[in-house]
Amino acid sequence: MPTVIKPTRLVELQTRRPGRPLGRACGGLLLVLLLGAEQTANGGTIRHDRSDSSYTSLATSYPAVGALTWSSMICSATLIEEDWILTAGHCLDEVGLSASDWTFDLTDSGGGVHVGAERFVFSGWTGDLQTGTDIALLRLATSETTVTPATINTNTSEVGQTATHVGYGVTGNGATGITAPAGTKRAGQNVVDVDGSAVSGYSDDILFEDFDSGSAGDNVFGTATQQDLEYLIAGGDSGGAVFMDFGSGEVLAGVHSFIASVDGNLDADYGDLAGSIKVSSYASWITSTISGGDPVAPELSSWMMWMVFAVGLWMTSRSKPTVVERKRGQVRMARA
Repeated sequence: MPTVIKPTRLVELQTRRPGRPLGRACGGLLLVLLLGAEQTANGGTIRHDRSDSSYTSLATSYPAVGALTWSSMICSATLIEEDWILTAGHCLDEVGLSASDWTFDLTDSGGGVHVGAERFVFSGWTGDLQTGTDIALLRLATSETTVTPATINTNTSEVGQTATHVGYGVTGNGATGITAPAGTKRAGQNVVDVDGSAVSGYSDDILFEDFDSGSAGDNVFGTATQQDLEYLIAGGDSGGAVFMDFGSGEVLAGVHSFIASVDGNLDADYGDLAGSIKVSSYASWITSTISGGDPVAPELSSWMMWMVFAVGLWMTSRSKPTVVERKRGQVRMARA
C-alpha cells in the first residue's frame, strides 16, 4: 500500500479517479474503481458554510472549460486551441468508439457544441494512476470561434500555489461528501500542497492537495487553513482544469485525474485528497501533437492500452460510489 510521507507520521493512501467504469488489471496487481457521472445536474464538493452560488459564479470566469460527454458519461475538458481540447487520458480511452462519439459542449460559456475528429491518449498511459500519465488531447471536427482558449502552463513552480479548479462533477459539501449528480459547472480553490515526490510510489508529475476543514484532524498535507472557497474535485470533474497565476495571468497548470482518501471512505469530504497531472510536464507533447508531430496513432493506442485492462461495470452519479475491499498487494484507486 503506498504511503503519504509526512514529517510526523505515515498514513495509508487510497485513491479514486473522478471519472467512469470498473476495471481490474489482468495480473491481479491493481484494482481500479471508476466513478461515472450521468449528465444531469451539479461539480465538486464545497465548504459546508459557503453558498453554492459562490462556486457556480466563480466558474463563469473560466469559459474555456466545457463538458465532455459520450454515451451516458461525463468528464470535463479545456479548450487550448480553437479546435483542440485537453482532458484526462481515462476520459478518452474507451474502446469500441470513434472520436466522433465524444462531444465537447461550451454552451455555458456562449460557445458551441463540437464533436471529436481525432483522439490522442498519451502513449505512456496504461491506466495506472501512480505514473502521472493520465492525460489526452481531442482534436475537434469544428473550430470554436467565440470562446478564447486557455494558455498552457510551462512554469514548474506549482507546489505552494493557490489553484482554481473547474469542472462538471458530482457535488456535495465537506461535511456530507458527495450527495448530488453531475453536470453543472463549478469552480473552487485549494492550495497545491505537494507533488508526487512526497508520496511513496507516485510520479512527480502529480499535484496533490487536501480538502481542509480548518481542523488539524482533516489535514493531510500543509496547513489546515481553508481557502474562502475551499473545494475538492469529484466524479465527473476528471479532465477538468487547474488554473494558476504565476504573475502574468492565469494559465492551465493541471488536469484533474483522481481523488483519494486516508480514512477509507472515498466520498470527497473533508480530509480527502485530489491528484492532478502537471501540464508543464507535458507541454512539449501537447505542442508536438497539435502541430502534427505525435507519432502515436490515437485509435490504436487506446485499443492497445485496454487489451491490458478489462472494462467492467458502468456506474452513474445517481448511484452511490462503490467501495472496493482492499486486498493484499492491491491499491484501491478510482478516477475523478
